[in-house]
Amino acid sequence: MNLYFDNAATTHISENALKEYIRTSEDFFANPSSVHKPGLNAHKKLDEEREKIASLLKVKSSSIVFTSGATESIASVISSLLFTTPGKIIISAIEHEAVSSWLPLLKQYGWECKELKARNGIISRDDLIAELTPDTKFIGIMAVNNVTGAIEPINELVQCVRDYEKTINRKIFFFADSVQALGKIEYDLTSLDIDGASFSAHKINGPRGIGMLYLKNPSSFRPLSTGGGQERGKRGGTENLPAIAAFRVAMEEWLTDQKKKNETVSEYKLMTINALKELGLEILSPEISSPYILSFASTLPSEVFTRMLSDKGVYASAGSACSNNTKGESEKILLRMGRKPNEAKNAVRLSFSNSTTKEDVEALISILKEIVNGK
Repeated sequence: MNLYFDNAATTHISENALKEYIRTSEDFFANPSSVHKPGLNAHKKLDEEREKIASLLKVKSSSIVFTSGATESIASVISSLLFTTPGKIIISAIEHEAVSSWLPLLKQYGWECKELKARNGIISRDDLIAELTPDTKFIGIMAVNNVTGAIEPINELVQCVRDYEKTINRKIFFFADSVQALGKIEYDLTSLDIDGASFSAHKINGPRGIGMLYLKNPSSFRPLSTGGGQERGKRGGTENLPAIAAFRVAMEEWLTDQKKKNETVSEYKLMTINALKELGLEILSPEISSPYILSFASTLPSEVFTRMLSDKGVYASAGSACSNNTKGESEKILLRMGRKPNEAKNAVRLSFSNSTTKEDVEALISILKEIVNGK
């Protein structure tokens, strides 16, 4: 038995996305920057894929910049701050390391860096307002937390910032790491009025090594590295056209009947929550959280519990898989959410996908019972 419940770390590439990757690799192998016919065909394909993805997200195609993944997208935005006069940057205390790891460097360059508390994983509107100052230039708050699935009130927080901007007569860049949001919660880039967002294909059954940066006003963005001027000068390097095409297919699949899929996964998550509660285990994910992520405190240290799950064919994690010290990073995040040390130490994350079945969940629950009951 193999039950994969680590989809927040990565997902299996879908059959259709893989087919599109192979087809594009064969039919559009040329460099999109080349001026011969195969190159022009590849460039046309690239433009078409960008238009299709922009249409899916209901944004302008010029706002889409393809990258190697969310980490690069985030780095591109934050590193661009090094071109500007230092000011204040505000992020949540529970951001992914792709964001938080930049703070030491920014401090060296004279930036004031503030991390907002996240009680039970949720950023308070009042806490954000209290930190807004005339020299605030950048705010980074993730849409969905990768450890507990906590959904941040991005719309409300952005509105606070927009209201404050009127008092200082200057724009503040609001960035949202949206990796765990795409296709998994109701998420409209246009209505949110954010300035930038990062996405990654492999979280939604697309290939690894391809991501996307959304920029509301790309003309005002100056990247640290431009390379050969690809992506309208916003990201250098030959575009990974096969992966971009596969990303588009994966996105189409995830966004088709999204509401129905989200509701189905919500039912599976609730089934699991009820079973965990019956076993006397503490649920760490807040009530307002992604249907696709469920964290709980096990009866054993997380690395022991996840190993026992693995031995029985259930593959879960202790939290973020993007760190060499996964357990330590996730434990730190949970402590910052106000969780007790033993809860953070014993935390296990189960993450679902649209391919998860009711039978998978029932088998998972059965195995959880076996482990907790010592069988």
